[in-house]
Amino acid sequence: MPARLRRSRHLSWFAHMGAVYLFHDLYGYLMEMSPDIASMIEAFDDGVDTEETIKYYDGKFGDADPRRFVDVLSSHAVLVEPNEDEIEALWAFVPIKAKWNVWQRREDRLTLWTAWGENPVQQLFLDPEETAIWDAFTGEKRLIEMRHHYDNDKLIGLVRKLVHSDVQALKLSMMPWSMYAKRPSLAPAYLSSTMPYPRWQPNTPVPPAVALDTYHTQTISNADDQFDHTETTLSHLLRVPHPALANRTYGHALVDALAARGAIPEGNVRVLEIGAGLGYVARDVIARLRATGRTVDYTIVELAPALAAAQKQRLGADAKWIEGDALTAAVPAGAFDLVISNEMVGDLPAKQMSRVDIGLELAGTGTADPVKVRAVSPLAEACNLDDAPEPFYLQTGAFELVARIGKWLAPGGTAVVTEFGDTSAWPKLSTHLDHPELSTHFGHLQQVARGESLEAKIEFVIDLLDVDRTQQGLATTRSHFRALRALAAHVDVDLPKIGYTRELLEHTVAGKLDLNNVGDLRFDRIEDRLMGLVPHEFKALVAKKPS
Repeated sequence: MPARLRRSRHLSWFAHMGAVYLFHDLYGYLMEMSPDIASMIEAFDDGVDTEETIKYYDGKFGDADPRRFVDVLSSHAVLVEPNEDEIEALWAFVPIKAKWNVWQRREDRLTLWTAWGENPVQQLFLDPEETAIWDAFTGEKRLIEMRHHYDNDKLIGLVRKLVHSDVQALKLSMMPWSMYAKRPSLAPAYLSSTMPYPRWQPNTPVPPAVALDTYHTQTISNADDQFDHTETTLSHLLRVPHPALANRTYGHALVDALAARGAIPEGNVRVLEIGAGLGYVARDVIARLRATGRTVDYTIVELAPALAAAQKQRLGADAKWIEGDALTAAVPAGAFDLVISNEMVGDLPAKQMSRVDIGLELAGTGTADPVKVRAVSPLAEACNLDDAPEPFYLQTGAFELVARIGKWLAPGGTAVVTEFGDTSAWPKLSTHLDHPELSTHFGHLQQVARGESLEAKIEFVIDLLDVDRTQQGLATTRSHFRALRALAAHVDVDLPKIGYTRELLEHTVAGKLDLNNVGDLRFDRIEDRLMGLVPHEFKALVAKKPS
């Protein structure tokens, strides 16, 4: 290890929900770390004695050895020798185009569009020579192999501009992409990662995670923006007649599926929707039920005032509202033939716990102590918790909602609860949104439902809705689609956030934007990727109350 090290002069810092991220603006490396390690990096500043600094931080990271951190940071050029020419070191690397670029080609020029997180949309114009260099970035040649074909200053200047966290269009790799082509899972994660979070300065407070008990009531202010930009739901993407649903909407397909099973009574149908988003599912469920000759009494329980206002504007007198928390709202018992809950149980309160809290050893096998489980949540007694990881989340709020749904259903009534999750995988915390959200353990929800005397089974949402799996959907991230939307707006095309197939996208931009000159557009099997979602990972708990 060098006797003296300094901090690279090409680092950018970001923070999100209590976590800190470092982005190396020369290579595209992306690292998550704690704020105290960020402070240690800053301590190297313009060059310090390596051993003295390691000794100073010894014991400040708990049991972790600061020397190990310094080794990792040095290997990623975060810490370098004081006299090292950081730019000269780039020539040994292979430039690989990043995964989520948006660009438009016009003759011999390329324009890149970026819209990372909440940053303003930017355009980066490449001249003909820079465009030729861009085209030469095949992911196979090292920069040193290209230096004899292009002006060196222009080549290295373009690389620095494209790798920088403001653009993120390029990554530098020690190995060519062909090394990972057959096994992309072995590729370093930073090659496909992006940084959409707000910038942060070391040694300043880290923005904490938003509290879920206030997020929906205080943070959501723009209802349309919530679903068009902040978060994506499957029902929102499929709110228009969609080829994957035989030109039906999500709400239409849901009614058709339940009616085919005899789960919807004739005559008047009493429906309760818990958390109705912008009201599109309600609109289409009501319309489909009426089209079959039924009458509809539709009630919505909504926590977010901004969303309730949007629903009322869309639905008018077709529904009535109970505004408040579904876990405490006064909802009449036995009053509903159908209860719908789309993609909201992951937002409900949950408890992060240790195996010890429920009577298990930290490692190994064993049986949870029912007395300790009951003390946490009486409803959890119905669940098999013996395989809990360390630590784990227990979805106590989701359990309570399932139990309340059982009380709200009329005899013979059916409930459909959908969310991102798995039949047996324990909940994992997602932090890519502006609020924390858990994946759902549907096996637990099923056990709770059965414990409440409901008949319950788990289905894939795409099977429940009879999604055409042969269709291909546009794959995006939130920032990628925002940039694509800005590009479209530049030629007077409104690009609403829906689940685009190639045909839907071509129809939307027809006559104004040639998609052959636009990239990077990726289409994948619709069950594997649709916009920012993975549809096959969405499950449905279908529960029926015995007559």
